[in-house]
Amino acid sequence: MKRTLVKTAALLLCLAPAASAQVPWAAAPGHTIKIGNIKVVSPVTGISTAQDTYDVFAPFDGRVEDVEAELFGFVRKKTLLARMVSTDMAALLDASPDSQKLTEQRWKDIYKYTEIKPETEGVISDVYVKPGDRVSKGDRLFTVAKKVIIIGRNTAPLYSALAAGMKASVTHVRTGARFDATLTNFLPVKGDPRTDRLWLQVNDLRAGIKIGEQFDGTLLVGESKHTMLVPRGDLIESGGRLFLVTEVKPGLQTADEVELLGHTSLYLEPQTAAGADNGKDKKDR
Repeated sequence: MKRTLVKTAALLLCLAPAASAQVPWAAAPGHTIKIGNIKVVSPVTGISTAQDTYDVFAPFDGRVEDVEAELFGFVRKKTLLARMVSTDMAALLDASPDSQKLTEQRWKDIYKYTEIKPETEGVISDVYVKPGDRVSKGDRLFTVAKKVIIIGRNTAPLYSALAAGMKASVTHVRTGARFDATLTNFLPVKGDPRTDRLWLQVNDLRAGIKIGEQFDGTLLVGESKHTMLVPRGDLIESGGRLFLVTEVKPGLQTADEVELLGHTSLYLEPQTAAGADNGKDKKDR
C-alpha cells in the first residue's frame, strides 16, 4: 500500500499531462502542511469510589465516648478519630454522683481514655458508631480509604492515544470542589472506538471529597508546539493507519521506479468517500 502511494505521488509530478489526466488525483486541490500549536483535552465524567480501604476496629470491650471524625473527612496518622473507655470505666462514669469531668479527674490514674487513630492518611468512607455506643473488641468503628478513584469515561470522541500518568482536573458536581487527578488505567468501550473507560486517581486527598457522587472535568491528553498540522479530513485512513499524499523530490527514474530524495510540505486533498467521511471529524478532538 505504502509503495503504491509513493509511486502515485511521484508519477503525478513526472508523467506527461495526458497521462496525469487518467489518475484520480489529477484534479485534487493542493494544500501546504502548516506549522502551529495543538492542545488536546477531553471532557470526562465519572463516579468517585473508595479504593484500598481498611477498617479501624475497637481495641477492647467498652464504650465510645466521643467521635471526632466526620464522613468523607481527610485524616492523617495522628488524627483523632474517637475516644473510648473500657466497660469498667463506663460503668464507673455512669454510677458516680459527681459530674463526668470530676469523675475523670478523680480516677485519672486508674482509668484513661483510649484514643483511636488511623493507620495511614486517607478519607473516612464509613462511620459505624456514635457517642455512647457500646462496642465489643473487634467491632468496626470506621473505614478509611487510602485512595479515591473516579471511574468514568470521556464524553466527546477521542482521537489521540491515552497513556497512564496523564493529568486531569475534576470538579464535584454538587459542591463545586475541584481536585487534581491522574489517569491510572483505561479500556476502550466495546463498539465505540472513540470512547474509553477511565480510572482517575485523585491526587490531593482532603476534606470534602465525596464518595459515590458525580465528578466532571477535563483530561489533558497532550500538547505540542511548533509542529506540523493538517486537517483530519485531508488524511486517508486504511487498516487503522493514516496516510497523506505529499509531493516528493524525485531522483533517478525508470518506467517502474523512482528514487526519492525527500518530500515537501505540499500535499493533495483526497477525493475519496473515506476522505469525505473524515471531513466530519474536523471539529472533533
